[in-house]
Amino acid sequence: MKLGLSKLLILWLMSMMLMVSAPSAQAQQVTLSEVIIEGAKRISPSTVQSYMPIQVGDEISPSDLNRVISSLFATDLFHDVMVRLDGDKLIITVDENPIINRINIEGNKVLKDQQLLDILNIKPRRVFTRQIALEGKAILMETYRQNGRYAAKIEPKIIELPDKRVDLIFEVNEGPLIKISKIKFIGNQQFSDRALRSVVVSRERKWYIFLTSNDKYDPARLALDEQSLRQFYLQNGYADFTILRSSGELLPDRQGFVLTFHVDEGKQYTVSDIVINSAIETVNNDILLAESTLDVGDVYDVRYLDDTLTRITDKLGEYGFAFVNVEPDFELDKENATLALTINVGRAERNFVEEIRIVANDRTLDRVIRRRFELVEGDSFNQLKLTNSIRNIRNLGYFGNVTSRVLPGSAGDQSIIEVEVEEKSTGNFTLGFGYSSVDDGSVQIGIEESNFLGSGRGLRANVSVSGSKSNFRAGITEPYLFDRNLSGSLDIFREEETFSDVTLEKQGFDTGIGFSAQNDYSHRFGYLLAETQTTTKSSKATSTSGDEGAQVVSEVSYVLQQDKRDNRFDPRSGYYWRVSNNVAGIAGDVQFLKTTVRSQYFMPFNFKRFVIGFGGEVGVVDGLGENVSRSNRFVIGGKKIRGFARDGIGPRDTGDNSVVGGNQYYAGTVNVISSYGFNPDLGVRWTVYYDFGSLWGTDYPSRVTGADDNDMRSSFGYGFFWDTAIGPLSFFWSVPLNEKSYDKKQEFQFSIGGRF
Repeated sequence: MKLGLSKLLILWLMSMMLMVSAPSAQAQQVTLSEVIIEGAKRISPSTVQSYMPIQVGDEISPSDLNRVISSLFATDLFHDVMVRLDGDKLIITVDENPIINRINIEGNKVLKDQQLLDILNIKPRRVFTRQIALEGKAILMETYRQNGRYAAKIEPKIIELPDKRVDLIFEVNEGPLIKISKIKFIGNQQFSDRALRSVVVSRERKWYIFLTSNDKYDPARLALDEQSLRQFYLQNGYADFTILRSSGELLPDRQGFVLTFHVDEGKQYTVSDIVINSAIETVNNDILLAESTLDVGDVYDVRYLDDTLTRITDKLGEYGFAFVNVEPDFELDKENATLALTINVGRAERNFVEEIRIVANDRTLDRVIRRRFELVEGDSFNQLKLTNSIRNIRNLGYFGNVTSRVLPGSAGDQSIIEVEVEEKSTGNFTLGFGYSSVDDGSVQIGIEESNFLGSGRGLRANVSVSGSKSNFRAGITEPYLFDRNLSGSLDIFREEETFSDVTLEKQGFDTGIGFSAQNDYSHRFGYLLAETQTTTKSSKATSTSGDEGAQVVSEVSYVLQQDKRDNRFDPRSGYYWRVSNNVAGIAGDVQFLKTTVRSQYFMPFNFKRFVIGFGGEVGVVDGLGENVSRSNRFVIGGKKIRGFARDGIGPRDTGDNSVVGGNQYYAGTVNVISSYGFNPDLGVRWTVYYDFGSLWGTDYPSRVTGADDNDMRSSFGYGFFWDTAIGPLSFFWSVPLNEKSYDKKQEFQFSIGGRF
């Protein structure tokens, strides 16, 4: 085959190029013998080499030099990098980035330096890059926006210093505080703008609003506002309510924001039917349907639906089903504005408790918590017993919060109960005082540790002093005596009370032992041994106390109570009652039978935003054939009937107007407690109350005012509870009603407690 001359020439040129290029390519591959670093001052040559992808002894080519440059720039340590080959030596010349010497904020007044520096989190000795300055500016701008300063301007400045150091300065012009000028709604027909403004979290700027930041525009709060609107409409029957658009726009003069919510209310629906569709055949659907708090004919309210789903889930938990999927399904009849509700209950099987896991109890011993459980490993799961167990743990008073979760176990019929507790300070220091325009001031100081060394043991000491009284009491409580369901206590005390020139002294000890039984019943047996001493000077007192001289009181007691409150420290629901009997006369110089009955009932309403409470107590003492002396009678007022002094109600001596006590009394209260109107984060609740009661009867009626006057006294008042960082505070203002002329009033009460 013959080839043309041109083709032969092309083949010859290509062969020549290959012959030349092969040795040339081989010449570019060198074995690296040395790396020389130039320009490094703070960074050691060995550190520079550690960032390189090649090392001495490697075969390198020009393409490897680009990899070296990229890897060194990626460290952000260098402003410039130059790389070249000198034979088999690699020479790298670097220009290091400066080091930040100092970070400073200038021009700021509203937000403090340290606050902004903490947010920036840029530390001295860090390598400076332009990106750091830009990111810092963005962080500060966002911080000022969150604080309503949308006109703020931030400029980062660099001051170069010797030795490759710089000062990073952020110059700040905070600008005016831009708040929400107007909140408006479009499409609302059933509810006015004013009504809907009270629903959303954001607030319009008002001159009198200064304790909230909700009048500052925050884009993140728009989502919360939308959720609040949806919840409000769903609570009022508008099941197909939608928000078409929401926006926040800065006014042209940059003096405020306008929030706009464009809504489609839809129709208000009533419930036409409620059906339970359950895949669990062993539980009657009628039992589950009875748990519904929604009824046919009701206006649909999502709160009642949520409550119904929770109650059905809990009811199934009582039957041993720990993991049940309970979901609602709706069928809307838009023409008739009715809603048919189907509650679907998924398949489930009975569960057993595989493990009880206690989490986050850093101080309190595991056994202290576990012994409050009504369930143990291996038991059938029971939601009611779990709920009671969590309540029992809360009632210990050792934890700020107690939550539980039921987790799947190692098998389908096994469950793990995980209880997470939030430890709180269990040592309490209490300081309280009262004031009355007609009575002396009083001071009470107490110290108590209810969980000593995490063991559950209680230690306490209390001293109270006023112009006419002084009391001291100290004691210890062992909640599980001899490692059994027995609680033991021992107290020593000394009391002294002066009525004009008559002084009553009582000192001794009080001990008891108790145990709990099923259904929240508890029993306590106690014994008190005390010596009483009455001292009478020349006095204006004209009545007989029956306490003359020294007497020994030997007293046994029995207490039976049932406590079904959800929390004994801050009850919101449930009830409590207590009956106590004290008998004196087994040895000693005094005999009597004293009986008291107390009860409380709490009921939440408006979805637990309000709690109404009722309380009452009665007491009777009988001398068993002897006269009852003053020191063994009842005295009421103070906390039992606010608006009166602690001993401000009942019979009084005609000579010095001192209280003589009574053989019978009753007291009661009706109150409403709520945090409505306050930010929940403040920890403030308010109360309004009506207290009433009376005290009468004495075996020494001669020269006693009101000896048999059982007319009811009462008071109306309001107060605040504030859970602060230093402890709980309470304030009460009371107006006594239909009081007697010889009663003593105390219209203001205040107390403060501290924790350690």
